[in-house]
Amino acid sequence: MPDNKLTIAVQRSHTWMVACADLVDGVVFNTTLRARVAVALHHLCIEHHQAGHVLVDNDVRGSAFALYRPQFEAYVRANWYYDCATDAELEKFVQGGEPPKMHDLANDLEGALGQPGEIIRRVKDQAWRSMCAFTHGGAVQVKARAVKDEIRQSFTDGHVSQLIDSMAVLSYLGALGIAKVADDGQLAQRLNERHQEIYAALYDRT
Repeated sequence: MPDNKLTIAVQRSHTWMVACADLVDGVVFNTTLRARVAVALHHLCIEHHQAGHVLVDNDVRGSAFALYRPQFEAYVRANWYYDCATDAELEKFVQGGEPPKMHDLANDLEGALGQPGEIIRRVKDQAWRSMCAFTHGGAVQVKARAVKDEIRQSFTDGHVSQLIDSMAVLSYLGALGIAKVADDGQLAQRLNERHQEIYAALYDRT
């Protein structure tokens, strides 16, 4: 059975998912190609949190960890295609072209967004290798499944609590990204107030 900390993390994750959907669903924005790409990627970021929540709630922990990298990628790409990409790069992407490497996206965003971009770049520098290992079946996934002479997942409740909280934060940032594209300051304020309310216990510790 999960410990109380994980139970609480899953409960607030569910509360946030419902609140986020209620606030974001039906948002209207100027449907340029740039806006559509950004909103679609932010929406994917939000959906990855929902999928991670379902996996954690069903004790499928390794696969939940594997979703954190694509969630982070969706968020970073959403910002880059909205704030940094040229029209030609947007066209190439929707035609199936590969985006720039994460290192280049993060560096561009640091220059374009200031402090928010610096935070993206810092997270990428500090956590990208671990994200890749979780997603692509690296050593971290192997070690988490070798318990004496058994093969079974052994991710701790504490680590899973941190994961689902982190995914919810990325979901919140993705929702704020949609509000930015929609130029809807009231939506951004409502998202902030609701997220702060649900995650007050975490913010109070910082």
